[in-house]
Amino acid sequence: MRKLTFVISLIFIIFVTIPLMEAEAAVVENDIYETTDMQHNWKKYGTDINVFQTDTHEVTYWKNFMRYSRTCNISHEVKTIVYYCGLHDHTKSETFLEEITHSVNHSH
Repeated sequence: MRKLTFVISLIFIIFVTIPLMEAEAAVVENDIYETTDMQHNWKKYGTDINVFQTDTHEVTYWKNFMRYSRTCNISHEVKTIVYYCGLHDHTKSETFLEEITHSVNHSH
């Protein structure tokens, strides 16, 4: 009986403290958003384009009644733009997926 009481009280304590932690997190998030609502003077600081090798797969095709297979390399071209605010000494960035390239032309 004593173990059952201990387990029930432990579960009760866990469920009571979870909403308190969520409330504290909400207060911290509101403080962050209040400070970022100020007017910024964003100017484009730089642009970077990178190509990443992401995956490979086998492609099978027919040529002269024979079946062949090749490896197709997939790469992603990612463009990152960095902005700078001189008033507050803040930076922000935006990242875009520009293109997905297959090394072999085939149907997907």
